[in-house]
Amino acid sequence: MLCLLATLFIVGCSTTMYNADGTKMTKEQIRAARTQHVLDGIANRQFKINVDRMYPSRMPAKHLSTLYSLEVKGDTIVSYLPYFGRAYSVPYGGGKGLNFIGIMNYYEPRQVKKNEIIVDIGVENEEDTYVYSLSIFDNGNTDINVHSRNRELIMFSGVME
Repeated sequence: MLCLLATLFIVGCSTTMYNADGTKMTKEQIRAARTQHVLDGIANRQFKINVDRMYPSRMPAKHLSTLYSLEVKGDTIVSYLPYFGRAYSVPYGGGKGLNFIGIMNYYEPRQVKKNEIIVDIGVENEEDTYVYSLSIFDNGNTDINVHSRNRELIMFSGVME
């Protein structure tokens, strides 16, 4: 009886995707649609990555319960990320850290594997100069490395919307 209830719950919570003509999509079609969505977002410079884990250089990894994100909108980057680590030179009180909106100096995507694209983004604000290196996989999973002139490297992982 318990197995039957669990099965009904799982089946009831599953999502089904449909084509424009109303037919059910296959797993391959869903995967292809997701890949195309990721590629379009990178090419159009319009995507958002919801971050769920961070990997500070000198500390253990931490799961993030708050909705942190990195968003690219044309030539603008919206960074809403936490920072834990060593800071070499920052304003009194810690400054903005990785919470800012900035104009990108450069945006360079390159295909490194069949299912992975690396996007390097350079941005600076009044506090620091940053290089965001995004490893974006065709399923939307993303690893983010943030290099800074005044802070230690920090890494994040998340999923593209």
